Amino acid sequence: MPSKKTPARTELRSPDGRLRMQLFTAPGGQLMYTLLTGKANSLIGPSPLGIQVNNIVYGTQVSGIGLRRSQTIDEQYTTRGKHAVARNYCRYYTLTIEQGHSSFILEVKLFNDGAAWRYRIDEGGEHHVHKELTTWQLPAGSRVWYFERNNDWKLKSYAGLWESTVVDSLPLISKQGPVQGKPLVVHVPGSRYLVITEAALYNYSGLRLKAIGNRMVQANFTEEEKGFTVKGPLTTPWRVLICASGLDALVNTDIIQNLNPGPDPAYFPDTSYIRPGRAVWSWITRNELYLRPSEEKKFIDAAARLHFEYSLIDDGWETKWPAKWEQLKELCDHAAKQKVKIWVWKHSAQLRDSLVMEKFLDSVQQAGAAGIKVDFMNSEAKPLVDFEISLLKACARRKLMVDFHGCQAPTGESRSYPNEMTREGIRGMELNIMNEPIPAYHNAALPFTRLLCGHGDYTPGFFSKPGPTTWAHQLALLYLFDSPFQCMAENPAFIDEHDRQKIMEPLLQTLPVVWDETIVLPGSEIGRLAAFARRKGNTWYVAVINGTSLPVQWNFQATFLEAKQRYHATLIADNPGNEQQPLSGIEMSITQKFSTQFLLHANGGAVIKIEKTL
Repeated sequence: MPSKKTPARTELRSPDGRLRMQLFTAPGGQLMYTLLTGKANSLIGPSPLGIQVNNIVYGTQVSGIGLRRSQTIDEQYTTRGKHAVARNYCRYYTLTIEQGHSSFILEVKLFNDGAAWRYRIDEGGEHHVHKELTTWQLPAGSRVWYFERNNDWKLKSYAGLWESTVVDSLPLISKQGPVQGKPLVVHVPGSRYLVITEAALYNYSGLRLKAIGNRMVQANFTEEEKGFTVKGPLTTPWRVLICASGLDALVNTDIIQNLNPGPDPAYFPDTSYIRPGRAVWSWITRNELYLRPSEEKKFIDAAARLHFEYSLIDDGWETKWPAKWEQLKELCDHAAKQKVKIWVWKHSAQLRDSLVMEKFLDSVQQAGAAGIKVDFMNSEAKPLVDFEISLLKACARRKLMVDFHGCQAPTGESRSYPNEMTREGIRGMELNIMNEPIPAYHNAALPFTRLLCGHGDYTPGFFSKPGPTTWAHQLALLYLFDSPFQCMAENPAFIDEHDRQKIMEPLLQTLPVVWDETIVLPGSEIGRLAAFARRKGNTWYVAVINGTSLPVQWNFQATFLEAKQRYHATLIADNPGNEQQPLSGIEMSITQKFSTQFLLHANGGAVIKIEKTL
């Protein structure tokens, strides 16, 4: 189709017409954009677009904006996490941006709940990316949620506490400087939320966000001024702005996954081996018996008793076991008899050589393990991003699942590589054994911040070392936090040996890890209270946590249930002041009209399992 040139401005619209992206040139030719909703509500103020490649600054001295193609995409696909089916519904625009003797492609997708764009240079050869001009100017009066850790691990492992500040303070709020990790979650005055992040991170460096003043954040990369090289035609990841009215719409958006292609049949002709499930784990509660084969067998046996699918063998197994492959196979065989499968840990530095990687993965597969936990990438520079994708491909060839640790947040790559079951890039429960116990407000922020990007291996459920939180709070985390490989922190022996824990065992035995439906319940507020109703089949689970150090009255209404249907509900809540029985259980009959107030204790929580009555 021939290009249709517009003088210096064009407007693109979402399928419902409410979200509008205006592209225009500023005096001097700088390519700019704004994002608007409704009649004139500004979401993103006038902001530059562009990219500097091979010393050419694309997006400056622009002479024309040509619309090459416009189409509507409307498709559904199965997914895992917050719901079972995702909808990809957007307007997809391809534009040619002309300047002098050069041009580049700008692709834009506008959804009803957000916008995404990326740059494309179709010429072959090598492209050295120096920087991007991509900028977002945020609304005045906004509050921004970001993660903080006051050392250089902040942007290596993404393991910071989620905190907030007024938008004008963002350049100065962090002692580590003005560069933040993704996502940034922006609460616009009222009930609207914006999220800045990226999707489809392949063959590129991971996006970071630098606050540059005037309420603006700009694309930034680990490599800084050195830049990085992309071989062949250049296609950047999608730069994403989610725009949601309310927390329920925010949590249930599918934009990040939608922007990733479906799985390549060449790597995934068979996906039957990719099975979400729960795991026990010996590392976090390790003692002098850690990694003794007899001790690992106890964890495997406990997984079977809890009806868990997996047991994870962590750091040290290769050095503690003289005949490591024979011992691993013995444990895998022992587990298989009880319908449990084994995952094993590996330091990523020992897999950077492709031949070493291939040999190691062959041995893991031959021993009978189901997956591998790969740790300490400690960067989202392009070589490490490339490493992660090459590992996913190598594991797919051997029908192995993957858990990434010491890494950046996800960008929806698990849609393309469904053998990625979870990844860290989150400040999780292991900090409770490092004299940095996780505060309740961080947990109450995660469902509305980091977990918007996708699954997170937080390892919830640490009842013996809950930090400032309660046991009911820890139980609720297992239901609130998405991870198709849900690794429980607690040693199952702690549950077996204490009658006070037995009250939660039936819930653990039936704990889902992927959901058919998720509803954010009224009363939820980032960092203060997180309350979800989640459905798996015909069973509903309600999980709620108090992120404050004061008791909170929470009004629960069961309006999500079917009308004229009676249900049996089991409530597990805190029983403060009773060390012998810190949890209490209540059973009741409820209907859709059920409404009551629960007292959520300081840093506490509750879980309700709701089943239809025959």
